[in-house]
Amino acid sequence: MQIKVVRGVLARKSPTEATASGAGFTPLVAGTYEVGSEIHSRLEVLREGKPTVYLPLEKLAEYEASGEIVVLR
Repeated sequence: MQIKVVRGVLARKSPTEATASGAGFTPLVAGTYEVGSEIHSRLEVLREGKPTVYLPLEKLAEYEASGEIVVLR
């Protein structure tokens, strides 16, 4: 499965990070990404040549509803 980020969004740096500070986030720029497995209700987003980031499933649903992300199945 892949996701297409239409407009940049924020993703988590860790699958288990619970902090609300901005230090735990990284930008996910527009583009198409492979996705891995679900870990702790977060979807792995695989970025070629960069560290993996994680999208909470509830945020993924919000981004999909708003058109910021398209899930390519």
